Amino acid sequence: MNRNEEILTILQEECAEVIQAVSKVKRFGMSENHSALVKELGDLQAMIEIVYEFQVINCTIDQKFENIFQKREKLKKFSRIFESNS
Repeated sequence: MNRNEEILTILQEECAEVIQAVSKVKRFGMSENHSALVKELGDLQAMIEIVYEFQVINCTIDQKFENIFQKREKLKKFSRIFESNS
């Protein structure tokens, strides 16, 4: 396994661990699972940054932020998470 494959494998594992932590929050509540979720989100964020740092994908910083902006705009249109009463 080369470095890029290892990075992607660890990224995949971290995504699964975030999914599991979110499931536990939904089943058992945030208060019991807050620290586990925070830890797993941090681990995932670290791997996302490593993907960019080692250029596993070719993406400029402008493309990265444009993708983030587009996702937020899509969420504003198709979800209620940005509404003040949510």
